Amino acid sequence: MKIFISSFGTESNTFATYPAGIAVFEGGFWNEGDIAAAPVTPWAGPARLWLENAKARGWEVCESIHTFAPPAGTVSRFTYEQLRDRILDDLRNCAPVDMVLLYLHGAMVADGYEDCEADLVARVRKIVGEETKIGIELDLHAHIDQTLLDVADIIVFFKTYPHIDHNERAQDLFDLMEKTVSGEIHPEMCLFDCKTMGIFPTTPEGPMKAFMAEMVEAEGKDGILSLSLNHGFPWADVSIAGAKMLAISDGDPALASAVAQKFGRHFYRIRKVAALEFTPMDEAIEAATKSVGKPVLLADVSDQTGGGAPGDTCHMVRAFLDAGIRPATFGPIWDPAAIETCFQMGVGARSFLRIGGKSEPQSGPPLDIEAEITFLKRDCWQENDGMAEVFIGDVAVLKCQGVDIVLTSNRTNVYSPGFFLSHGITLDDKQVIGVKNLYKHTDVFADLVSKQYYVATPGVSQPDFSQLDFKNIPRPIWPFEADPLNLDGDSE
Repeated sequence: MKIFISSFGTESNTFATYPAGIAVFEGGFWNEGDIAAAPVTPWAGPARLWLENAKARGWEVCESIHTFAPPAGTVSRFTYEQLRDRILDDLRNCAPVDMVLLYLHGAMVADGYEDCEADLVARVRKIVGEETKIGIELDLHAHIDQTLLDVADIIVFFKTYPHIDHNERAQDLFDLMEKTVSGEIHPEMCLFDCKTMGIFPTTPEGPMKAFMAEMVEAEGKDGILSLSLNHGFPWADVSIAGAKMLAISDGDPALASAVAQKFGRHFYRIRKVAALEFTPMDEAIEAATKSVGKPVLLADVSDQTGGGAPGDTCHMVRAFLDAGIRPATFGPIWDPAAIETCFQMGVGARSFLRIGGKSEPQSGPPLDIEAEITFLKRDCWQENDGMAEVFIGDVAVLKCQGVDIVLTSNRTNVYSPGFFLSHGITLDDKQVIGVKNLYKHTDVFADLVSKQYYVATPGVSQPDFSQLDFKNIPRPIWPFEADPLNLDGDSE
């Protein structure tokens, strides 16, 4: 048995102008075809697992590059074609192969390519022919339609958000592909369009956690091989946007269609209570000013880098200062230039500084403040829930009117309280903790705060979709239309 493996992905926010070029991939996760030597990260995990499984069976393995860029704007055409063609050339040099395993994202958009994953896999199919089996693992914040199903044999999505099941789903895919190549199973895939956009966390108690458990319970029974809910990525204006339910049966397309429809309708009926609720910024700031006891956490969801935003707006921290919220902390703000200015002055210096608001038209205005520099350090890292640490670059901490503001030279989210604690900031004495995140901080900060708000600030990851200039998404779709499937009020 001879297999080919590669990893290639990013999440493209088409409303962001900060581009994803080759340097963004090289500065993210980059491995030159030796995944066994890569650090333990979510981006390395699936391919490492496939390699280990294949080696344990005595199979021959060919690798191409493995690379993931942090979420950003649209990928440049040159970058996408260069990396795509590198993978395709490596595949040609390796062919013939019995199996292709690809770890992709599903929401990569490049200049001239609305669906990069379908384009890549279609070209893979032309190289390997119809007999070779192709398996794909995707992030659940993906875009997908029948085009990708037509050129792949098996597609498996993450089931969790925040994403903690990269390797589990990679193992599922490997097991199904092994059985497919041996002729033990004959997968048939079917999609059901849920006509829904939104953010649907799976970790809290509630409908999504139960829905995920129902999917897992149904897999491997009564002819169903795999079930995946593709949540979709809502900050991309593409014609294949929206949540879709994928069912894979063993040799029975009618069964796959019926089960995809059953689970897809079930998700649609719970969409309103399952969707993450967002709070307008003025309401969140007012609530924060009245908080006592444990800190309140406010998440600036519209400018968080995990959604492709630049990470340098200052709307929330300005609101802290204007409202007299103190003591408080806020971060990260991406500002390499301001950090260099701080390093020139040194810890303990006080100065007027202009921070944030620099990277693109949606970033402004910047924040002009008089602040004390309380912490400086080069080449910093932050914890990441048992995974390899995340590089956040150089760090400067400023204190302005009782608010500690963290600047980083790398675009990043907050993965743990250590982001603040490692840089001289205490948390238990704060009235408010502000983070540029969507949801991934929720569980790790839960014991430290009294309440968490997901705050709709201005930005390119704005959760009020009516504020974004969508032109290409399929209509009707919820929440733009109240009940596009005409199922509200119907029983299951």
